[in-house]
Amino acid sequence: MTDIEGKDAALGILIIALVGLAGFTGFLFLNIPAPCTECEEPIECEECEECDPLPVLWGLPDDWTTAPNATYFTINNRTHVFDVSLGEILEGVALALEEEKYGNGAAINEYKNPLYLYTIQDEISGMYYTGVDILDILARWHTNFAYNMTFNSTRTPDGYSSVRYLNMSTGDIINKMYYGNRDPIIIALAANKGWLPGSKLGNFNIIGKNMDESLSNLENITIVDSWTVQVMVNNTLEFVIDPTNMTENEYTDRYSYEDTTWWSFDRTYWGRNISEIISHTSAAGLNYTVRFWSEDGYATPRPFGSSKENRYNNTDIEEGIIPPWNPNRDTVSDGEFLPPTDLLMNLVYATQEHGETGQGITDPVWPHRLMNGYGRGPFYVIIPGRPRANYLSHVNLINITSYIGSIPEGFYL
Repeated sequence: MTDIEGKDAALGILIIALVGLAGFTGFLFLNIPAPCTECEEPIECEECEECDPLPVLWGLPDDWTTAPNATYFTINNRTHVFDVSLGEILEGVALALEEEKYGNGAAINEYKNPLYLYTIQDEISGMYYTGVDILDILARWHTNFAYNMTFNSTRTPDGYSSVRYLNMSTGDIINKMYYGNRDPIIIALAANKGWLPGSKLGNFNIIGKNMDESLSNLENITIVDSWTVQVMVNNTLEFVIDPTNMTENEYTDRYSYEDTTWWSFDRTYWGRNISEIISHTSAAGLNYTVRFWSEDGYATPRPFGSSKENRYNNTDIEEGIIPPWNPNRDTVSDGEFLPPTDLLMNLVYATQEHGETGQGITDPVWPHRLMNGYGRGPFYVIIPGRPRANYLSHVNLINITSYIGSIPEGFYL
């Protein structure tokens, strides 16, 4: 997955969702017209002569004063245990609504992780469940590096006492929500515009489109382990990057370029320099090639199809991508060459925007150093000298091939 993705507004099979991915702001559509019984399309009723409108049953209740705000579930991230209350979740939803109403400045400048809404129709009951992205919840409650997770309930939907577990990884959710069919998996807060009943279903459900299992009455989310980046040399695992060692030998720098037709780039980023990472492997001091892989199996440079590219070599990694430029690879969207840079590739875990411009809009300066969140993944690769669209998100593998002597011509993975 590249760093820039189009916004996805999926209204199909009665899924309503719009989320900002990979650095873009998501916009919330809450007033979508209901399907018509005759037309079976989400159009305004007057456009269909035989239309008998169905009630709009998606979204949260109109009256938030009736919300059971004190109800909560817990997140145990192995360092802290957080109580996540409905009232606090609604504060995040309110930020998203503010963002939609006033543009991307008001909410982002606070940067308290706005929580965007999704609505899914249950194919069995026909009910519309509305809730928030599980990954957004993790980011808002300072759980930035989770991978495998267990969701726990002590009650089944029929109310009898029973322990239930649902096991998922953040990788599972990313692949379902951000790639392919973009099927939401949510923590549901309401059904048919009513708060979930605490007596049977609990106030929070885990439900998703095309999920084999769901969980009612969510009580606990336990993080089992952390996201890691494996460093392979000649198909042998030699090094692992995890949250513990990510800040060792930390590399920090500021990179920017101007793109007059789309969006400028101006950020400071924190992480580990790729050449420094490779220095801990058997490839150190040799000629080598490198490709970075994402959770969804995407890679950069691109390995397949008509856009197949040479892997990065040790000069790219250790000295930076410098002139002569490749006009098919190293230009921004208007065809202008990127400026020369000697900045180095970085496996990033935190970033700060300094006020980027484009499309007649100026982003506010982010006031704090920020973890990436799961839109990009806990780790992504920034590649100075290449446009932002070529930065790889959700990185989980650095694949290195080392050579005794020179690198062969036409080196590919």
